[in-house]
Amino acid sequence: MGDALILCEPVEANSLRLFLCIIFVASLHASTVVLEPIVVKAKKELPPSAWQFIESLATNRVTTPGFEEQQLKNIPGVTTTTNGNPGQLTTISIQGSTSKYTKMLWSGLSISETETDAALIPLSTGKVEVVKGIHCAEYGNGAIGGVVNVIPFSMPDGQSGGLKLSAGNCAKSGHLWWRQKSQDGFFLQQHIEGDTFHGNNSIPKRYQAKYPTAKSPETEKRYFLNRLSFDSHHVKATLQMGLIKSASTGSDISRVSPYDSRSKRTLQIYELDLEGKDERIQPYLKGLSTIGISQDFSPYIGSNGTGRSCSGKAKFGIKIKNDSVVFEPVAEYHNNTLDFTGAKQTKNKEYAFAQGIHLDKDTVKWKNWARVQKADHYNPVYAFSSSLLKTHIDTEFSAHIGTGFQLPNLYMLNDKKYGNKSLKHETAYGGNLGVAQKTSAGTFSVLLFRTEHKRQIDYKNDKYVNLNKSLQKGFELGWKNQIGPWGTQLSCMYTESVSLKPKKNLMNIPKVTANGRIFYEKEDITTSVGWRYTGHQVQPDFENYAPVKRGGYPVFFGDFQYKFKEQATWHVAVENALARRIESPPGYRSPGFQINTGISITW
Repeated sequence: MGDALILCEPVEANSLRLFLCIIFVASLHASTVVLEPIVVKAKKELPPSAWQFIESLATNRVTTPGFEEQQLKNIPGVTTTTNGNPGQLTTISIQGSTSKYTKMLWSGLSISETETDAALIPLSTGKVEVVKGIHCAEYGNGAIGGVVNVIPFSMPDGQSGGLKLSAGNCAKSGHLWWRQKSQDGFFLQQHIEGDTFHGNNSIPKRYQAKYPTAKSPETEKRYFLNRLSFDSHHVKATLQMGLIKSASTGSDISRVSPYDSRSKRTLQIYELDLEGKDERIQPYLKGLSTIGISQDFSPYIGSNGTGRSCSGKAKFGIKIKNDSVVFEPVAEYHNNTLDFTGAKQTKNKEYAFAQGIHLDKDTVKWKNWARVQKADHYNPVYAFSSSLLKTHIDTEFSAHIGTGFQLPNLYMLNDKKYGNKSLKHETAYGGNLGVAQKTSAGTFSVLLFRTEHKRQIDYKNDKYVNLNKSLQKGFELGWKNQIGPWGTQLSCMYTESVSLKPKKNLMNIPKVTANGRIFYEKEDITTSVGWRYTGHQVQPDFENYAPVKRGGYPVFFGDFQYKFKEQATWHVAVENALARRIESPPGYRSPGFQINTGISITW
């Protein structure tokens, strides 16, 4: 029922923006020393960087538009589903949990409300990190299956600008970035990006006569980022302002006219990061930093539907490090609004406080989080998590346990026809346990995982109700090796996802997934070929919700890039090389063979 909603323009946050700017200006005024050039790097700290339960996807290679979701699929334990053509709604599932339990972040702040959408990831992203397992204590409501954290691109030292242009049979893209420097120590990075995704009607022919759809669906994505930085002997500061916009004319077969479940989406982010470096505090504190992030969010804006929903968020934190102990309190505020046509506007405010206490030594990393979150319509809910990484010579042991929660949204509670004000919040608990061993034949790894859900919200008899208990459990196996410029990566995952009340296999979750890649990397040439296998899964038919078996297919991909001059690189990438006709979910057909090529120039 959620696709009956549309959302309004971003909520006002003028006072919060003014507050951030005042803090930033005040911190600069307090420092008069001219700084040396610096490289701005992401500050967000995640749980231990164990290969087993946190994966990083660095985009130091030249990426191409429309391939973000395919790159995420190459990470063990991650599956994605795109509703038709590239650029349209792309959901993310981690370790067998459904996509509604995946939380998507931008520098640590949520950018997903009703649907996690990988198609929103900008091509100019610096890195994408996937954290597996329950992390609600650190990241808040809904981070039960895992977290996808998008870290903005930061220009390398010595680079003053760049331009990337690419085009293909399904997409074209342009990204321009530059750095401005002043003698008094200010640096300004600016990024402008535009992507256009185009394709054929993605609705199978058996439905096209019954459901009129757009013949040439198109999605446009625009991205703008300003990052101002300053550094001195006393303080380091970064002020970031970003805007992501996406608009689609794609088709949804559940409606009788051209429609996409994300016809428009906008996101505005304002982030202030301060770090104290005054020598007077060094004997007592190794470092002191604060971060403030605000957000205006309007995920779904369109002309169809009966209502609108808006949200605004703010997050403030501080980090104190003394020797190997880190103390990190974080406070959050959320303001959500639901407005149905002809009905009274419904509002909800949420407040949260999280506390992190971490131990960071050479061979042991131990991160602990505890959170309390209070919403207007609920009593306080609590969550905790603990992540441990132990290194011994060539062996890594990792463990993670946590509890989680997901609150019903305003639509589930207040819709006149389908809502249920008696809904309780969902709860979950589980963990991961892994080991990685480095040998002369490469690094081998095993990861076991288990998550149990209680009071899951389901839809029954035209009402949202707390009904299901479910269990996801399984394991991942991996191997990676590199000899000189040649490297190989292999991984597979087995998952059992079952509803316990009543007991049955959950839909949309493949039991087996696997992927592999062979790559060659030298200074001027990098290339790779790979494959992904998605096992059989049961998915509901969109008309009568009868179970339909899908999957059991491999997909092949490859990429090549050549640095033909010191500051110029040519690239080409191919996805679905054998042009398999894939329909997943049922009613959405993939575009088949995709190719994209372009050039990147820096100065």
